[in-house]
Parts: sequence; C-alpha cells; structure tokens
Amino acid sequence: MATAKFYIQDKKSNNKTSIRLFFNYKNTVLKYSVNLSVNPKLWNQKNYRFKHQATHSVKLNRQLQRVEDTIFDIYQNLKTKDSLITNQILKEQLDVRLDKIEKEDFFSYMKLYVEQKQELRKTTMKDYLQTYNTLKQFEISTGYLVSFESINLDFYNRFKNYILTSLKHSVNTFGKRIKVIKSIMNYATELGINKNLDYQKKAFKVISKKIKREYLNVDEIERMIALKLDGELAQCRDVFVLMCYLGLRYSDYKKINRNSISGNSLNIRMHKTNEDISIPIHPTAMHIIEKWDYQLPKLSNAKLNKQIKKVCRYSEIDEVIILGESKYKKYELITCHTARRSFATNGFESKVPTRVLMQITGHKKETTFLNYVQRKREVELSQILEIYPNKLKKVS
Repeated sequence: MATAKFYIQDKKSNNKTSIRLFFNYKNTVLKYSVNLSVNPKLWNQKNYRFKHQATHSVKLNRQLQRVEDTIFDIYQNLKTKDSLITNQILKEQLDVRLDKIEKEDFFSYMKLYVEQKQELRKTTMKDYLQTYNTLKQFEISTGYLVSFESINLDFYNRFKNYILTSLKHSVNTFGKRIKVIKSIMNYATELGINKNLDYQKKAFKVISKKIKREYLNVDEIERMIALKLDGELAQCRDVFVLMCYLGLRYSDYKKINRNSISGNSLNIRMHKTNEDISIPIHPTAMHIIEKWDYQLPKLSNAKLNKQIKKVCRYSEIDEVIILGESKYKKYELITCHTARRSFATNGFESKVPTRVLMQITGHKKETTFLNYVQRKREVELSQILEIYPNKLKKVS
C-alpha cells in the first residue's frame, strides 16, 4: 500500500528548512521537493503539516494536500493501466501537474510518454523516435512552434505538406506520424495536461494508401523448388520457400529446431509480437526441415534479400512490373518478406478462412490483414445462388 508523508530537512534548524514529500510504493521511496519551507518550531511532527500558529497555515496546508492528492492520483492512474512506475516518471508527472514545467512543452511530454511505454516493440519505438525528430525538423524548417495548443487542423495541413512535399515521403509515412501524435495527445488529455481537442476532429485523421507489393504465386514457388541449386543459393532458396509455406517473418525462421516441432505443428513465440503461435507444417515444408536435419542455414537478412533475387531470376520469374514511371523485372522486387506476403495471399486466394490465416500471421485486425493481402477474393455465382435459391414459385 502506498503512503505519502512530508518531512522537514533539518529538525534542529533555527531558521526555515525545506519540506520534502516522501512517497512510499512497492518498497521504493520517491523524495520530492515541494518548494516550501518552515521553521521547525512551526511544524507539526505528528500530522506532517504546518501548525496553526504559522502565518497562512491554512493556505500552506492546502498546498501540501494538493501535492499529496496529486501523487496518489498519478500513481493510481499508472497502476490501473499497468504502466511502468519509476521515481523519474512520478517526478516528471508531478512537475507537470504542479505547474513546475510548461504545460505547452509537447516535446518533453513526448519523451515522458516514450520512457513510460517500455513495453513498446522496437518497430513501434522507432516510429515514436522518428516522429519526434521529424517534428523537430518541421519546427526548425517552417517556424511553426509545436505545442499542445498549436496541434490543430492548421498544423495538420502544414505538417502534411511538409512530409509529402518537402521531405517527399509517402502518405503512409504521414499517417504513421499522425498516429503517434494522436497517441501522445490522448495520453496528455487523459492526465488533464492537454485541453486542446482539435486532434479528435474527423479531418485530423490517420490516412493510408494501400501499396501494391509483389508476391509469388504457387506456380512461381514450385518453379523455385524444382530448380537445381547448390551452396549458398540452395540455402537461400530453401529458407525462403520454407517461409512461403509457414508464413514466417525473417526474425522467426531461425527458431525452427527439433524442440519447436510437435507432430505436424511448429510452435514458436513470434519475435515481433511476443505471442505464442502454432503453425500446421505442410509436407513440403517438413521435407525442407528434415533435409537440413532441423538446423536451418543461418543467413543474414541482407544476404537472403540479395541471393533470393538471383534464385528468382534463375527460376524465370521475370515478369515486367511497372511502378510509377519505372519498370522492373519481378525478381528485382523480391525480398525475404515477400515469402510471408505470398503465404497470406495464396492462402486467401485458396479460400482458407481469413481468421485461420490471421492466427498464423499474427494480425489482430481483419482490415490490417486484408491490406496486407495482394489479391481480392472473387465471389462465384454458385455462392450467390446459395443465398438466393434459383427456384421461382409458380403464381396461380
């Protein structure tokens, strides 16, 4: 149980001495200066307050009570959300709530948010840091001062123009930055630090554009399997094909070993999401695993990306792809992540239930998964006829 008490710095002092808050929680003590001082003769050691003889004792004791109420409020809020609680986090939030730092200091609060969210994945943390740096650059380049009060629709449009025109980044990059900003604003609003709600308006939205990414169809994958290779190219081909059949990310294929396989299932904890999944192993995939005696080649991401393009070229996966004003041979666009995308898309086209595929790929939202898939599922006439039987009642 957390407790809060106020102690004076020097009990024996003949002059005023500073007052500090001692907040005890989880076998830890936060010592916090409240910017008040008192002559020890006017301090009540039993109830940790100013004696009524002290000048303005009622007002001063109210200030102390405010500090006590605030620290408990902060602590309970963090505890309810199961957030990381440290002395630094408590102190910084107290500073803001007690007006010791400027409420408009959006960047300081953004740092606080990132420090508190220790559970963020590396990729998510990277998005936050990139957003922080981009906002700093935006402020310097445009002269637009970023604060809680200035994050409005005017900011949204200026920032969008800066991302798309000045930096020449994609719509999806802008969408990522806005998503982070909205998270920070929500956090500050919940704590009562931010009062500006313009970021909640419909026009202040996270936008995205589905980008066409290449995948390999079943025929192309089979051509790779049939290719006679040896050495490093054979290693890259086998690892890539295995990921096509299991839907794995590059970060997870190295976890395959005898202990991770039970019967016809691969059981691993996904690196990106830290979740346990069980994947049915296709006979072709099992053949590859057994071929390498359950010890798959250890290949770097860069090596795999480079060599798999050669494998695809030798497999005559050389369809001309037009992206914008540029032309590519399909094999030039293949990376190790193409394997996972191929699994999802081929499975979707084969009418494997979406939820089953999502259990394997780890996608939480169906909309996210469908954006990941590179083909649309066609609805056949026979399926429509199942909804509306093709029998007309005779009219007498």
